[in-house]
Amino acid sequence: MLDLVKDGEVCEWKLRVHEPLDSWTEGSTALLGDACHPTLPHLAQGAAQAIEDGAVIAEVLAKLPSSSPEDVAKGLRVYEKLRMERAYALVELAAASGKALHLGDGEAKKERDKAFAAVKEGKGSVPDKWADADVQKMIYGEDVMKIAGERFGELWEGLR
Repeated sequence: MLDLVKDGEVCEWKLRVHEPLDSWTEGSTALLGDACHPTLPHLAQGAAQAIEDGAVIAEVLAKLPSSSPEDVAKGLRVYEKLRMERAYALVELAAASGKALHLGDGEAKKERDKAFAAVKEGKGSVPDKWADADVQKMIYGEDVMKIAGERFGELWEGLR
């Protein structure tokens, strides 16, 4: 199949890890998705996290008492507080999966393979976080819209 691809048609790029940002907002502007929490592909959550970000921004903006620049800026800080911990946790889990899945030959790979074998026998945790039941529950079992609705008031009141 690869022989069918013409030379020069495949674009290759490096996967990079970026340090977490301290803030995703500045006034009435907010970053979302890979702009604020770029994610390695090993959990298949990059686009999903961007969608969650956008949905939470929409939920927060709908609850603002006014559309003044001050209220919008404060609302976007609420969005940041709602999303940052989860997004960065998923970024870290994706990085851990990538590291576990792409080991070169050596002792670390042997230990990883032993861990995979142990999981088949019902022991230990899965080195590939995407396949880990607890991680899947965290990813798919959290209703970010519900949480945004429930926590908006407390976070709004807690900000100056």
